[in-house]
This record gives sequence, C-alpha cells and structure tokens, in this order.
Amino acid sequence: MKCKRLLGAVMAAAVLVTSLASCSKEVNYTPDMAEYAYEDGAPSLRDVYADYFQVGAAVNPRDFEEGTDRFKIIDKQFDVYTLENDTKAENIHPAEDEYNFEATDQLVEFGEKYDKTVRGHTLVWHSQCPDWFFCDENGDDVTADVLVERMKEHITTIVSRYKGKIDTWDVCNEVIDDNYGLRFSDWLRIIGDYDGDGDNYDFVEIAFQTAREADPDARLIINDYSLEVNGNKAVTMYNMVKQLLEEGVPIDGIGLQMHIDYETDVERMRKNFELLAKLREVDPDFVLEVTELDLSCFTSNDNSTEKEITEEFTQQFDAKYCEVFNLLMDLSEEGILDTVVFWGYDDGSSWLNEFPVEGRTNYPLLIDRDLKFKSAYWNLMNLPRQREAGETQSQEAE
Repeated sequence: MKCKRLLGAVMAAAVLVTSLASCSKEVNYTPDMAEYAYEDGAPSLRDVYADYFQVGAAVNPRDFEEGTDRFKIIDKQFDVYTLENDTKAENIHPAEDEYNFEATDQLVEFGEKYDKTVRGHTLVWHSQCPDWFFCDENGDDVTADVLVERMKEHITTIVSRYKGKIDTWDVCNEVIDDNYGLRFSDWLRIIGDYDGDGDNYDFVEIAFQTAREADPDARLIINDYSLEVNGNKAVTMYNMVKQLLEEGVPIDGIGLQMHIDYETDVERMRKNFELLAKLREVDPDFVLEVTELDLSCFTSNDNSTEKEITEEFTQQFDAKYCEVFNLLMDLSEEGILDTVVFWGYDDGSSWLNEFPVEGRTNYPLLIDRDLKFKSAYWNLMNLPRQREAGETQSQEAE
C-alpha cells in the first residue's frame, strides 16, 4: 500500500473547518452521478481510499446473491468482508458435536471468486457463545482443562478449515473490562491463571497460539470496543498486549471497533491510537485495524428513540465522518493502519436500530434505508482529493 507524507494536524484541522458543510466546494464526485448505491454509475469508496487503506463492511448471506442490489453495492464499494453474526460460536458451533459452516463457506467462496479480503469474526467471545462450552452434562462448570480443550478444538477446527482462505481472524473479542483489567467472563473465571505464572491472560494466550498453529499465515487480531475513547481501557489493552508480545504470543494487531457518535472527541481518539501504536516498539510489524465502524446519531447518555435529521445535524454528522477519516488517513501515512471496516453498510440493516434503546431508529452509515447514498458518502468520496490539494498548497507556500 502506498504511503503519502503525513499531513500535519494543523492542516487537517484547517481542511475540516473550511469544509464543515460539504467537506469541499470543489468536488470530483457529486450526487448526480448516482442516487442509489447499486446504480452502474456509482463511484467506489474502496477505490478512492486505495492509497490509504482497504475499506470493508460486515455483511450477511443475503448479500452474496449475484445480480441483486445488495450484491452490487458490496462488490463495488468494499474490498474487505466479515460476516456480522454467522461465524460467531452460537451459529457456527451450536453444539459440541455440531458445526454449521454454510454461511462462512459462502463468504469464503465470494472472497475467492472476486479476489476480496476476508475477515473471520470471532473465535473467542463472552457473548453469543453457547452454554455447552462452559457446562458439563449436569449443568455445572467444567474444569479449566476441559474448557481449554474445547476452546482449542473450536479454534483449530474452524481456522484449519479456512487456512489460506480467511486472511484475518478476530481471535479474541471484548476481553477488556470497561473500567480496568480483564472482563470477568466465563473464559476468565474458569481458566484463570492456567499456567500458574501470576497473570490471568492465559485463555487469550492459548487462543492466539492455537490459531497460529492452525494457520501460520493468517493475521491474528485482538478486538474490542471503546479503545479509541476510553483511556483506562486503552492502557489496559496496551499493557496486556505488550506483555504477551514480549512472551512471544502471536498477536499481530489490535482491532478498534469504533462504534462512535457524532460528538466523539477525535483528538482523544488520536491519543489512544498513538498509545496503542507504541506496540510497534515491541513488534515493528504490529498493526491497528478499524473493525466495526459506525457513527450513531445518538450520544451515549441519550435514551430517546427518534432523531430529527435537520440540515444542521446532517452537516455536523458529515463533518464528524470527515474528521474521523482524516485521522485514519494520518494513521495510514504513519504505516500503522491498513484496514477500515464498517459494521454494515446501510442504515436499515444496522445493529444500532433497537439497540441499546428498544424502539430506536438510527442512521449511522453512509447509505440510507432505501439504499440511496447519503451526503456523508459524497463528502468522504471527495475528502482524499481535498486533503491532497491542501497538502500541495502547503508545499507551495513553503
């Protein structure tokens, strides 16, 4: 992937301020090119950002039906794909002696046919994991030995099946507590300090070692939410991963989910990214990925169900997306980030509808419920060219 010279924070801020409403008065891409995201004349988000990072989306099996509107959208707009739910344990391994590979097979076949990058999500998670992992036939907790063997068998079976076909795995998902330390999940509670060395990272260590043995060439990611805004959580992740890397545990990178909102402090995000990027001092090839990006129209302390989408709010929403993508392009130029994945691609299919507030309607993505491009899409399409123009002007001024 090509890397451009790092754009200074002052220039990035100046570009954003002068383009609050539309990101640029001079545009290469305009809404008259395509109203609907599936039209033949629609431009491609992945192509515009190809010099910075791959752009992807969480998808579902219905999206793979060739010739449909949804297929046309994902094929043109993205080059990285992950299944939203079907590779999670409750779906792919619902019982100890039962696997369901159908949806993940479809994802892999799609990736191979169209030369796409495929991510596997997720191998070890406290949620959407069936009880049989943790219980014996009487409903009591299994021993640490039993749980370790079940976890290893689960990882080995799945990762081996897709060896050389799934490029990246979210090996462990959401293991960090929101305040400090590790989440007290059943994985942690039962396995604990398995090797007796005084720390309780053991289930994470075993999971990554097992995944590496199953596919030595896959990128192995530890994934979590709020790392970009929660300083305590970012520090905990940094300290844990640093120790594990120093012990030789094969963690290739950290996935920042980035479920953010229109008021998220991007400068705070920058500081947390910079902290996690210091893991390159331990492993020069260490990477950061954005794995589940969306931008809620509701802040975390807002419990309402409806949002009035005014022109003023739309400008604020679009400007935040531009501010975030300027940061992500900065990180790409620093060589630490090469993948940005949206969690879904249209508002109607977003998990943020009905969650975390029942009855809520949200609008967090770049394509609306009718599969029409939103103004945020066009603003992001023009942002790299505008950024480069600003950089050229800066160089000429020098």
